Amino acid sequence: METTETHKPIPLQFQLLYNWEVEATQEALLKHKTRMYPAFKVELNQTPIYRLIHYEFERHFISAGQLFRATGLTITEGFFLFGLKLTDFEVDFLVTQFPYCDVWVSVEQARSMAMTLGIEFELGLLLSEGLDDCYSSDNMNRNEIMHNWKVPTIPNLQYSTRALLETTFDEVELLDPIGRKIRTQIARSKQAGMVMKDRAETGLVRWQVWAYEQFLQLSDDQDEENIKMPTLDRSGAVWDTLQGILSDLQTLSRGAQVKGTRVLSDNMMVGNMPLKKEYLGHSLLLQQLYIAVMAEKISNELSRVSYQSYSTPLPVEPKEKEEELKSCSSASIAEGERLNVQSATTTISTTTHSNTNMLFHDRMDLLEQELYRVKKKSKKRLEDIQLYQDELAQQVNELTSWKLQSEQSRRSERVWMLMVMVSVIFGIVSLRTFFFF
Repeated sequence: METTETHKPIPLQFQLLYNWEVEATQEALLKHKTRMYPAFKVELNQTPIYRLIHYEFERHFISAGQLFRATGLTITEGFFLFGLKLTDFEVDFLVTQFPYCDVWVSVEQARSMAMTLGIEFELGLLLSEGLDDCYSSDNMNRNEIMHNWKVPTIPNLQYSTRALLETTFDEVELLDPIGRKIRTQIARSKQAGMVMKDRAETGLVRWQVWAYEQFLQLSDDQDEENIKMPTLDRSGAVWDTLQGILSDLQTLSRGAQVKGTRVLSDNMMVGNMPLKKEYLGHSLLLQQLYIAVMAEKISNELSRVSYQSYSTPLPVEPKEKEEELKSCSSASIAEGERLNVQSATTTISTTTHSNTNMLFHDRMDLLEQELYRVKKKSKKRLEDIQLYQDELAQQVNELTSWKLQSEQSRRSERVWMLMVMVSVIFGIVSLRTFFFF
């Protein structure tokens, strides 16, 4: 019972994929508004995995590159392991300056990948079919995000974009009736909950996709006709160099010291494709694939080493501990009372500070909602005024048209009267001439 209660799927978070550098730039030619792309996120092995739920894409996408990374695979290894074609994934959806370039696959493909990698339970909420109808969209003109879903654990009075970005949740409810939407305001500046990839991470993804694309294209061409490959370095220097760097980083991540002599392997598996050292001297594209794979492996090891160095404090040597204990033993009694007083004051100050921060955030949310209500009322009032003006303009147009019609009818009446008078006069004159003659 304890294992079933504690072992649960990873809860969801709401995130915004947003390239804030474009709007923050000082160059007028490059500065323009960019769209925010809403997504659900889970974090597996200190690696975020995203589910893109933007309305314009018409279906959801999963960041498979992050899924590969969370399970210890590179993007190229994932390509070969699952035999992906170029039509099976997207990188940037043909959007210029897309904030998060990755290998975006459909939810169905991600489910099969998760089952193969044995993480379908951990990603149960992210890959759930209950999220298939959830969509959010960014309204850039009004600086707001529209949702057809809501998080039931967030109170209505505190419901805002900030609350969504700061809350983890296990359940999402679709709004009833269908077509109803919730609007939340958002400031278009860098803040917590907004995510983007920098140029190095984006380049690493594009590099591996390009190398895989060239490899597939050349393999298809070689099946049709024999192509002579250029002369390459057969010494294996590229293999040995990158394997040595990766070995040193893996040694550092384990907490050991780098040794002068290294034991390097001459073969490896890239997904389900075996790769040997001597193969690199026969194919330029294999060399590109190998370099791309090793670049991501080195990048992952660097991030792992930096994470471990940040999370674990530096150890203190025993000699320094003894000196500190000796120096502190004489003043421990005097400092005890002072520390008790300070601890009491610090707890009071921290609690009051946190309470003021919570009150401040609540007041800001209430102010945001009140501003939205005022904006909605003023918009409705402006629409009524505009409708009244349109009705007045229509009445004026009707009056002018009636005036023109009346003038035309009066002119036609005058013409008919003149014709009648002329005919009467002509008849009288003709009768006189007839009787007299």
